[in-house]
Amino acid sequence: MGAALSALLLLCSCEITERQVRQGQQIDALREQVLRLERAVDELRKARPEPARPSAPAEWNERLADLGQRVEALDARVRELLGRVDALERRPRPAGPSEGPRLARLEEQLAELSRRVKALEEGPRPGPKPEVRPPSPTPERPELPTPRAPTGRELYDRAYGLYQKKRYEDARRAFRKFLELYPKSDLADNAYFWIGESYYAQEQYEKAILAYDKVVQEFPRSDKVPSALLKQAFAFDAIGDPVDARILLKKLLREHPSSEQAEIARKKLRMLGE
Repeated sequence: MGAALSALLLLCSCEITERQVRQGQQIDALREQVLRLERAVDELRKARPEPARPSAPAEWNERLADLGQRVEALDARVRELLGRVDALERRPRPAGPSEGPRLARLEEQLAELSRRVKALEEGPRPGPKPEVRPPSPTPERPELPTPRAPTGRELYDRAYGLYQKKRYEDARRAFRKFLELYPKSDLADNAYFWIGESYYAQEQYEKAILAYDKVVQEFPRSDKVPSALLKQAFAFDAIGDPVDARILLKKLLREHPSSEQAEIARKKLRMLGE
């Protein structure tokens, strides 16, 4: 019985000694962790930004003040925990099972304190950086059908419509555009003739003569030639040149005797003394 009791006491003693060793190791680890936190807080205090300046934004000043208060609070908390660890080490009685929960709570407090120090080590920021979004892709525009270029006939009719409305300058521009795009068109002679007519209507007789002459010289077989010769003669007469007017009227009678313009030419010649 005595041997059994001695063995039991020895076993209990071994368990207490083993628990003491484990708890002593825990206390050492806690002490080392507290010291690390103390060094971190000291570094934070040294690196703490200068006092806020009046010119700084209000939000930034508030963040700096908050940082200073949090560093001081952490320093006080670390010193408190360090004192508690020291007290655990100095206790004369062997650590018993009741010390386990106290050490566990101390470890939890140190873990929370570590997280707070780590957050402070990242430093204050003036504010969240604006989110940089990639440029939105330009929405694809539906392909529009290419507008159809007007035909030569459409351009000519448009110009002639302007002439009929007595918009003579617009009509000339439209006829010239037509001639630029379709110089070999069957309507080119008509376009030159109506350009001459637009000048004649505005009493710009010299320019009208040149336009009529284009018809006569470049389109000798055109059915507009008799009309061009007749109006050229009238234009010369209008500027006080009856000689050239008679020459053109006689040419009209000679080359196109059966035309409607020939009868008008005869009457005009009689008026001019022929």
